[in-house]
Amino acid sequence: MLHLLNALLFIAVSVCIGRAMLPAQNVVARSRGEEFAVAYTLGLAAIVVLCNLVFVVGLQLSVAVGLSLALGSYALYCQSKRKSAFAASPFSTAITCLLLAVGLLSLIATVAYPINEFDAIYHWAYRGKVLLFNGTPLNEALTGIVSNDNFGRVVTHPNYPLGVPIIEAYSSYFSGWSERWVQLPLGLWAACMPWLVAFGLRNLSQSAIRLAAVATAATPILYVTNFTENGFADLLNAGTSSSMMLGGGSDLAVMCMLTLSAALFLRATHSNCKRLAIAAGVALAATAAMKNEGLALLGVCMIACVVALFLENRPTRTIGFFAASAIICVSPWLGIRAQIPAIDENYSEQLTLENVIHFAGGGNELIEKSPLAMSWRQETDEADIPTRRSLVSAAFVDEFFDMRSWGLLWVLAAISIGLVFMNLESFNYRWLTLVVCGGVLLYFLILLVTPWNFPSLRDKGIPERLLVHLVGPIMLLVGHALSSIDRKLMR
Repeated sequence: MLHLLNALLFIAVSVCIGRAMLPAQNVVARSRGEEFAVAYTLGLAAIVVLCNLVFVVGLQLSVAVGLSLALGSYALYCQSKRKSAFAASPFSTAITCLLLAVGLLSLIATVAYPINEFDAIYHWAYRGKVLLFNGTPLNEALTGIVSNDNFGRVVTHPNYPLGVPIIEAYSSYFSGWSERWVQLPLGLWAACMPWLVAFGLRNLSQSAIRLAAVATAATPILYVTNFTENGFADLLNAGTSSSMMLGGGSDLAVMCMLTLSAALFLRATHSNCKRLAIAAGVALAATAAMKNEGLALLGVCMIACVVALFLENRPTRTIGFFAASAIICVSPWLGIRAQIPAIDENYSEQLTLENVIHFAGGGNELIEKSPLAMSWRQETDEADIPTRRSLVSAAFVDEFFDMRSWGLLWVLAAISIGLVFMNLESFNYRWLTLVVCGGVLLYFLILLVTPWNFPSLRDKGIPERLLVHLVGPIMLLVGHALSSIDRKLMR
């Protein structure tokens, strides 16, 4: 029971801090459901940024917990004085109940089993325990993990970001570690997604909001890949294979934080609200603090802002606050990361023009040399090795047409991107298009130059586990496309 209460305390503190960061209802309207989803994820993002700041200056988790509790208490006091009615929900009672039911079931599926996957154990929970029992990542448990070639290998990824471990450590701080209940705050990613999308689209047509939000909740890969391929066995065995997205991993965390950042940024550009722009930057920094790919997505969002400025309707002031906030808030994590050993899949070194030209020009796939692979594989004929380009291209095409994992998401994305030339006057439309296209291109290039054997990565759920990060921007783009169609039909 104490483990559950500790996890609920973390959620409550996050909500209080997030609500305090949002402007009043008369500035930016939202419904009760949107308020909870945005406040929780934004408050969580702020706590992650705060913890990284505490760590980089040499202090421990206890300081961050104390500061966040004080901030949460003060925020709750301020909220009690700020009386304002919630805006009407964009959903009917039936849709609201459906979204709540799906969110609750995803939460139950998340905590149904303790943490029991390789990535969740060795990439994230290990760091969560380091933070809980040592109070800081800057100790030998991470910084001392170096092999003879100067790359950390014992934990496989010592310099992975600390977002999920911070959540797990905070959720265990007063109760001790629980392999099940540290996942409770992580079980709200999928539940929050439709409400975040609705918040980002609130200034558009009601039908666009409803369709985009429902399509988000109905995207199967938020819960499990290749839905119903094994009946309901994958859902009933939460976290026991790479088919399950829910649980102690970080891909849904990146997805949710990127969606929050995009939704806040869209509302900031529409309302010219400095406070929302700063909050969007905090969420984008938290995206980078969840997984290494989040840092690359931060770069994609910044480049999209610059490119989208070349046409009219340029919210330069909002972009300035957004970019400055993201860069300042991600700096503490970069300071920590510089003090932790790198790994041999360091993509900042792999993603070079030389490597891209080599593999894009027809370079062969790398041979898997792990003992497990070599124990059953016959001697490889060099002439039969396929090109990396063909394997990665085929994997992306497979995903784009995999309805069991993605539903109609990629079909809707293609239609929405195709309509961009009819909506060039909209900064938000062209920005979202650039983020989605840039994200897909980024992941294609990353997998093109990966130092690992690509078929082995494919068996582990790549690229779908990367492409899921883009669900939020895609659905926000779909909402803009639906709204533009509505406007044209009403003329």
